[in-house]
Amino acid sequence: MKKGIKILIGLVVFAIAFAALWIIGSMGPPATNTSDSGQTSTPAATETPVTATEFGIGETWTVDGQWTLTVDSIEETQERNETYTDHEPGAVYIVSYTYENLGYTDPLNPNVSLFFGMDDSIVDSAGVMGYSYPGDVSQYAQETPIGATCHAQACIGVDDPGTVTLNVLKYDTTETAQNATFVITP
Repeated sequence: MKKGIKILIGLVVFAIAFAALWIIGSMGPPATNTSDSGQTSTPAATETPVTATEFGIGETWTVDGQWTLTVDSIEETQERNETYTDHEPGAVYIVSYTYENLGYTDPLNPNVSLFFGMDDSIVDSAGVMGYSYPGDVSQYAQETPIGATCHAQACIGVDDPGTVTLNVLKYDTTETAQNATFVITP
């Protein structure tokens, strides 16, 4: 019988504590700013900022404490690969780029290092989406641990030759969206 009373008392204490927390939580955030008229306001909700920037060949995109990314060059190649694709591109380019891991770890999987592919969002000179193209590259992107640098290449195809826009989006360690646009001309 004594054990049943202890359980009942524990449930009552839990219910009272839960009710108190619910009442406190329903009161809303505390007032923070008081003007001369005595009115108060609550702090505005903060949104996660998205950083957008534009770069050219040889310019480095740096996200402090996370990474650097530079498009080193873009060169047109006349090679075509009819074996592995049905695309008939107006131009095929090899994009050489370099990235360095300054402190990035994947927020969902800390065992995953920094990786950049440059063939995810390609826009050609006429505003048409480009694509990854199965061409010959000599340096492949690799997962890169903190303190290391990777020199890589991507092969891309576009319908309309000329200036290419590469849009890069990556979430940093704090899960903040970071994006950059590389506008590059062969």
